[in-house]
Order: sequence, then C-alpha cells, then structure tokens
Amino acid sequence: MNIGIDARLLERKITGIGRSLLLLLKEIPNIDKENNYFLFSYEPIDANDKFYVNIPTVKSPIPQKLFSPLWCNFVLPRFLKKNKIDILCSVNQILPLIKVKDCKYISIVHDVIYKADPKFLPSIYRRYLQLFAHFSIKISDLIITISEYSKKDILRHYNIDEKKIKVILQSANKEFQPLQLSETDKNDLKKSLNVSGKLVLYVGMIENRKNIYGIIKIADVLFKTDPNVVFLLVGKVGYGGKKILREAGKRKNIKHLTNIDDNILKRLYNTADIFLFPSYYEGFGYPPLEAMQSGLPVVAANNTSLSEIIAQGGVLHEVEDFQSMAEDIKRLLSDEKYSREIRTRGIERAAKFSIEYTAKELVGVFNSFRN
Repeated sequence: MNIGIDARLLERKITGIGRSLLLLLKEIPNIDKENNYFLFSYEPIDANDKFYVNIPTVKSPIPQKLFSPLWCNFVLPRFLKKNKIDILCSVNQILPLIKVKDCKYISIVHDVIYKADPKFLPSIYRRYLQLFAHFSIKISDLIITISEYSKKDILRHYNIDEKKIKVILQSANKEFQPLQLSETDKNDLKKSLNVSGKLVLYVGMIENRKNIYGIIKIADVLFKTDPNVVFLLVGKVGYGGKKILREAGKRKNIKHLTNIDDNILKRLYNTADIFLFPSYYEGFGYPPLEAMQSGLPVVAANNTSLSEIIAQGGVLHEVEDFQSMAEDIKRLLSDEKYSREIRTRGIERAAKFSIEYTAKELVGVFNSFRN
C-alpha cells in the first residue's frame, strides 16, 4: 500500500508532536518491509530518502497559519490522487474535508482541549480547531489517540463509535536516559546556564495551560525556607506566556531559558534534582516521561493523562495543591533514600513505553486496511 503522512510539522521548530513524529519516522523502516511511505510537505525536508519519498508540494505564499487549511483542502488532495495514496495519516489531526476516492483517512488526535477547556487557547486558533478538527474527527475512517484519557475525552465531546478510536501509547527518545555525570560535569553545565544550587526543572511551553503560575507559587513557598533552590523553566513562550514570565521575573529563584537543544536537555535532566509538572491538561505528557526515563524524580499534577502515564513512577498531587507539592520537593531535596526510591520507580515506569511498540502498533493499523 501507499501510505501518505502529513509531515509539515518537521518544517518548523520541533515541539512534542513533532518529536513523536521524528521518532516514528526513524523506527518505521525497522518494522515495515511491505508498504511504501510518502511524506507530504511544503518544501523538501530531511528524511530517510532510501525509505521515504518526500513530496514537496507548494511553498506557502502567505503565513502558514492562514495557508494551512487551503493547502490541506485544495493542494494535498491533488497530490494524494497523483501518487495513488491508499492511506493518509495526519499526525496533527487535521484532514481534508472532502474524501479522496479510494483513500482511507487516519487522524492522530493528541487531545481535544479546544472542546475540554477552551480558555487555554487563543480565540482564533480555538475556532480554527473547532471547525477543522471537528470535521476531521467526523470524516476519519479511524482515529488514533495517545492515552486512555484522551480517548474518553474524545468520546465525551463527540458522538462517534468507540470502535472508531484506537489508543496507541507514545514514547520518549531513548537518548533521554541516566548519564554518569560527575559533580564537575553538573557544575559546569549549571555555570554555562548561569544557575547554581539545587535545581527544580520544568520543561514545556510557557503558557496558561501548563500552570506556570502554580510553579511560581511553589517557588514562593520554597524561597521562605531555602532561597538557594532555583526553579528553571525551559521552553518557548506560548499563550499567556509573556504575562507569566513578567510575574516570574519578579522572583530571584526563578529563571527562564529557551532554545535548549536535546544535547543540553539530556544533561539537564541528569543535573537537576527534581522535575515539576503541575499542568492543568495533557493529552499525554512527554516531558515527565523524558524525566522519568532519565532518572529524575517527578512531582506532577494528578489529572488528565498524567495520572495514567506517570502512575506510580512519580509523586502526584491535586493540580492546585501547591503546599503539598512544595512539601514533597523539600522532602526529595533532603531525604536521599526517598529521592532514590522515586527515581527508581520513575525509571521502571518509563521502561513500559517504547518506540518499538508505538511504531509496531501504528504499522498494524495501516495493515488492517489491506484488502
């Protein structure tokens, strides 16, 4: 079969969904020896050209956010027909609104936050998703989602057959793992990032949904007893992020960094003392999995998919129980035995997620459409 993948995510700065796509594209050639794969994009992308056929289509003449629905509904269908694509897989859930003859549509839906809690998205983007994601879910021959929580959320907001949804758990890059860093290595990294002391790390978008204000409140509690504990926020600025960072900037024990590549990030996971992730809503939650996989103790919110993915691998609290989170951070910093226990539990939990499983399940879905 000819399988088409909307690979436009690889043309911009990689975020969580883009990371998962990269991992899949690296692993699928090890799994599938029968099907042909086509990657559709605006311009040429860097991919395994011995396995994938990259189809550059049309360069965006206007801002991508405006051009995207036009490309999806008028450009992509033409290339699907031309290349005789049997299955189209959209990793960001948006599909053409009109079915191409003899082409099955699969959408990967990470979450439906635009339905579940619309206040966490800009109004224009929310309306865009409410229109195009709505029709994509309806027109899909099959929906893949990434956690049992996301499946329940889709069914809560859409009147569709449960059999139309398949859960395939995601995975983190294997490069995120425990490293044998010396104290000198750790101190050198801290110095290069202009931080010192004990580190509480957050990785992700700086936006309202991630409950960064909660991290600020936790930092305020810790500052009263130990002003040398630094809360390091690593991530791009998203919806509401500028206002959040203005408030964070008033604190001496909070620092924000952006443009941290994976080479630095994997060392940072091994240098920090605790990973903090009190997010309000997650379809999956890649950063906590990366942290657990790296052997970094995780303190997170006990909500949405986080309780499912982290489970016994971390310390979970109600999303706004900042005092309890602060108390557990204090304990992890002062009790080495407890810290080792949470670290071990995190590594064991993370081992249950693998890219081999994810890719094998996805290829199995493709093959299920074989005549």
